[in-house]
Amino acid sequence: MARHRQPTRQQLDSLIPALKTEEKRLDELLSQARTQAQDLVRRAQEQAAARIEAARQALPSMVEARRQARQSVLGEQATQAAAEDAQQARAVEGRAERLLEAAVDYIVSLVWPLP
Repeated sequence: MARHRQPTRQQLDSLIPALKTEEKRLDELLSQARTQAQDLVRRAQEQAAARIEAARQALPSMVEARRQARQSVLGEQATQAAAEDAQQARAVEGRAERLLEAAVDYIVSLVWPLP
């Protein structure tokens, strides 16, 4: 088995400029990444604020539309119920008239018998 040789001082010294250059490049990349991340966060916050404001402004009209829709449904239900009640009232009045006529006929027949 071959032994791994340790790098010499000269080899290590020749790597230092390359490492420093790479470190500087990585620092610049990190700085760019941070700047981009900050921009993304700022834009996301601005978009969120704009959406919240748009939702806040749209809320009254949405509530009004729902109220009108519900009011329309309730109006239709009230109209239908009123029509049904009127129909029932007419039926009761008709029956009452027939019963009244029958009662009058009965009373008249008791008072004034026909041959």
